Amino acid sequence: MLKYQRITEADKELYHFCLEQKEYYKVENQEVTWEYVQSDMLPPKGFEKEEHYHYKIYDQNDMIGYIDYLIGYRYHMLHDDSYMWIGLFLVNQNQQRQHYGKRIIEYIINKHPFVTHIQLACLQNNFKGLAFWNALGFQPISQSSYKSLNVTVFEKERNTHD
Repeated sequence: MLKYQRITEADKELYHFCLEQKEYYKVENQEVTWEYVQSDMLPPKGFEKEEHYHYKIYDQNDMIGYIDYLIGYRYHMLHDDSYMWIGLFLVNQNQQRQHYGKRIIEYIINKHPFVTHIQLACLQNNFKGLAFWNALGFQPISQSSYKSLNVTVFEKERNTHD
């Protein structure tokens, strides 16, 4: 059974977890520093800290994942409480393809039954990420950019089967 620990600020465990995710941060072309991890936890302008969720995810006592998401953030910055935006989702690169990702996303979505749409942006050169979101039924709705990198914006509409 997975355990979820909500955090409100970066800690050493999260920082070291991010340092271990070399594959992802190489794709993003991002150097992982303590300052970067701290600043990445700040909510976007116009959103309160309470709407911004950060969870460390454990299997047994091992941190195997991290998710950062916002309730009310909608692509194009429209504030809509029926939307969830997944800002960052990482499963330890040594523990991928073991169904952790699917279980975590389903848990997070089910934790917020009033959310009708889930959105996110995935780097276009993150082939593992693109395959993962497609496999979960997310549909591309737009192309955009993030820090000069091309991204695909995905959306999934909650249905009665979720």
